[in-house]
Amino acid sequence: MAETVAPEFARFVESERRAKRLPQATRKMAEGDVFEPVFIEAGRSIELMRVASRRAAGFFRPTQRSEVVWVEGENELAVGIAGVDVKLGDGLIRVLIPVRCDQSGQARVEVLFATGSPTEPAGLYAATARRPNGPEIVVAAWGDALVAFAWQCVLDLVTGIAAATGKDARGNLLVPVELAVSARGIQILPMARHRFAGSSTLKSTVKR
Repeated sequence: MAETVAPEFARFVESERRAKRLPQATRKMAEGDVFEPVFIEAGRSIELMRVASRRAAGFFRPTQRSEVVWVEGENELAVGIAGVDVKLGDGLIRVLIPVRCDQSGQARVEVLFATGSPTEPAGLYAATARRPNGPEIVVAAWGDALVAFAWQCVLDLVTGIAAATGKDARGNLLVPVELAVSARGIQILPMARHRFAGSSTLKSTVKR
């Protein structure tokens, strides 16, 4: 995870604090401490997912690029990073990716992830059938890459929002520890990360 916070994520968190929906990060959080949950309404999730898609494509600075082209041998696929969409349900995230190629023309591929829900929150994990929905010629050639890209978009969104909430006592950006999704939106629980060396309270059982 890049140790930078996208300005759009920072502005979102600041707007939530101005609206009193999220407290200021005033206390020094020790490792393993959790912050208040951050809720992203379904409508805002689309805008923020498109920020995440640009970062997943490797653009960490402002760009006018609306798509990237993947190349494998003689095959090419244009992926519309500016048009990525997201649909939410209870425990479900659907990432919709615009694509185009000579064989299929313009199309949209849907990748479905099963996540935690408000009644059963889950750790930062999602399961998928691995095969997206879309034109067969695109899915056959690029299915794995599209699933990986969609999951990277989700990861960049939730890690970016958690990081934007603040830092722990050691100056590290917070990380997401729990994810819950409903039709209303996405809820993320930020946490101060554990330290695995030095003065960590976690003890290793490995002996040298």
